[in-house]
Amino acid sequence: MRRILFTAVLALALLCGAGCASKQDNASTSQEISVTASTGSAETSVVNEYYGGLDDYDDYSEEDLAAQNDPLEGWNRFWFHFNDWFLQYIVKPLHKGYAFIVPEPIRNGISNFAHNLAFPVRMANSLLQGEFAQAGVEFDRSLVNFMVSLGFADVASQSEPLYPYHPETENFDYTLGVWGVPDGPYFIIPFLGPSTIRGAFGEAGDAFMKPQYYVLDWEISTGSSVFFSFNDADKLYKPYDQITESALEPYVALRNAYLNMRKNRQQELSLTFDTQD
Repeated sequence: MRRILFTAVLALALLCGAGCASKQDNASTSQEISVTASTGSAETSVVNEYYGGLDDYDDYSEEDLAAQNDPLEGWNRFWFHFNDWFLQYIVKPLHKGYAFIVPEPIRNGISNFAHNLAFPVRMANSLLQGEFAQAGVEFDRSLVNFMVSLGFADVASQSEPLYPYHPETENFDYTLGVWGVPDGPYFIIPFLGPSTIRGAFGEAGDAFMKPQYYVLDWEISTGSSVFFSFNDADKLYKPYDQITESALEPYVALRNAYLNMRKNRQQELSLTFDTQD
């Protein structure tokens, strides 16, 4: 039991070490933010889609300050600067060399494998939310992907599921929200990036539910989690750079972008479920 607890804590500190601007979608991851932008205007359009535009992130207004709910600003600013340094001087140079050596199709296959490998976490969260049909869809899709491609492709996504499928809700952050737990203040997780207090507990819960930590040695399971996150680092630092490089106050820009994205996502999910009802 002591090893399992240590594994969960260490995984939380290292998992997505490349993801200072992160899923996160997990949330999802919370939904994980999966951005596959190229350069120039294409990148800007992707960032605008996920973060709601870049024009007003440095503005201070009473309404914004009330909405941002940032009583932990001292902690958050410290870890923002640490995460930024870690991303710019450690993760980005290493990942650019990695991307030069490893072709994009192989990196995409690794991403698909990591996603399919984590299907028990998504299925468990659907069950905890009472979404039993969605849990069945998640199991069926992952089973097809492993049978057809050993998990290195997402062939199941090519067909529309019979039951409404919302993978962005299959995380412990969203589960806590379903249970009535409030978001809490803005909170930057060391090595992970922007979140909220509830989101931080959600990240820990999702990490604790990963099956590899129960069937493999903690060194192997933790190392694999770090590698999977590093493989997708460019999907995180590209939108992060778009937000922070042009900002007068990068900390405020990232905070506003994240909270705006989170609010918009929650509203979209609420409208989606209201329409289904």
